Amino acid sequence: MQPPPSSTAPTSPLRALAMRWPLAVVLGLLGLVAGAGASWEVLPVHYVGEARVAVGSQSLDARAVAGYSIASQQLASDLARYVNDQQAQNALAPVLGTAASSLSTVAASPIPESSVIRIEVTGTDPAAARQAAGAVATSLSDQVNSLTSTGPQELLDKYTQLSTQAAQQQVLVQAAQSALGAATSDRRATPEQVTAAQQGLVQAQSAYDVLQVQQSAASKQYQDAVTSTPSASGLTVIQPGLVSSDDRRASASRYGIAGLGLGLVLALVIATGLERRRARRDGAPTSDTVRLEDDVDVREHVGRS
Repeated sequence: MQPPPSSTAPTSPLRALAMRWPLAVVLGLLGLVAGAGASWEVLPVHYVGEARVAVGSQSLDARAVAGYSIASQQLASDLARYVNDQQAQNALAPVLGTAASSLSTVAASPIPESSVIRIEVTGTDPAAARQAAGAVATSLSDQVNSLTSTGPQELLDKYTQLSTQAAQQQVLVQAAQSALGAATSDRRATPEQVTAAQQGLVQAQSAYDVLQVQQSAASKQYQDAVTSTPSASGLTVIQPGLVSSDDRRASASRYGIAGLGLGLVLALVIATGLERRRARRDGAPTSDTVRLEDDVDVREHVGRS
């Protein structure tokens, strides 16, 4: 005989969680606090050291010259590319000593619509990041100013020398391309020979690109030197190295949200388990019981027919 159907439907997990919302609040807050606290205590903090360098003269007389502001902004964008991450970190090793190992990135970028270059150094040691930012700014300023302090003839000689080196390097690039083409077309060439030819082309092309950038900069310096306009290529450190920010709050927020999500999932699992236990204790049908009753109904119906 078929038992009378119960009017109580199995409770869904979300409904079970809603019925026990204090559990979700408590576990969610615990997960939030645990995640934020773990990131605060365990994860290393990355500090950003920042220094700023101004390109060209900042006087009103210089700014009154037509096109001077635009030229200084374009030059700031070009000079920012001189700060290379790997080269800068290698140059900072003699200055910082063992503290240089705490640095992770060195970058420079022009501030939009200005002639100011922002230099940022990221590391786990705030003192090292601050000192490294100031050292990179000073080094860039000294290098550029040493070039701009020379006379037109010296700048022309420098440009001629760089042009000759660039032409010679271009020949080496063409030779490396030919060597790579010969290696790839030769069936007897080994994979090691092809790889060596590819590396030779990459090195030759990289050296040629650097010479082109130096040649362009030398050309600009010579043009500025032979004109009567104020020099737009001199650099001045307008902000020494300082710690501008760190990722402590961002990490705490990220891991806190992750802990909150885990706490809510745990509350969902516990609430669902408690509701199913209550349902079994009160005799309410679970999903398995409802499925079994449906099977019995089907069998009785087939038997009668």
